Amino acid sequence: MKIGHQFGVALLATLAGCVTPATPGPQEVAAAIQKSTAAADLLFQRLSVELATALTNGGPAAAVAICKDRAPAIAAEIEAASGVDIERTALRVRSPANAPDDWEMATMRSFIARRDAGEEWAKMSATRIEGRELNWMRPIPLGEMCATCHGDIASFTRETRLALGEAYPDDQAIGFKPGELRGAFTARVHLP
Repeated sequence: MKIGHQFGVALLATLAGCVTPATPGPQEVAAAIQKSTAAADLLFQRLSVELATALTNGGPAAAVAICKDRAPAIAAEIEAASGVDIERTALRVRSPANAPDDWEMATMRSFIARRDAGEEWAKMSATRIEGRELNWMRPIPLGEMCATCHGDIASFTRETRLALGEAYPDDQAIGFKPGELRGAFTARVHLP
């Protein structure tokens, strides 16, 4: 009898490991979306302040260094504090490290289509759930300040062109007009 009981307990433990976790509930999803939104807002705010300061004190070439070095560091700080893996991506990236995956690429194309249909950038976001992970995105339209380094290359100073060439030899992220989709915030949150 003891052997049969031990076998049954072992079988139940093995089967329990094979059970797929329950689908996340609406409250878990809403909380993850709220955390993603807050992380993106914080990244935007902190990066904007540092970029404005760099532009004022050192010009566009100094701002390039902020985007290259400080943006990933700020994102890592936010992730450590919030548990939200927050990044930026684009259809035309400055750094290959920010290249979108297939879902992110399709989502950004859908943002453009939604904008073309009259929806405002500020009202857009997208989510998907894979297993116990929520993926979330929100568009980043090009603002006036960012056009300094992402706009028409003919308007860039020589120093800006040199800084971009040195920091991003494979740069694709130029030629944007203010108001166009520059990229998107993308976040991943593990659901409990």
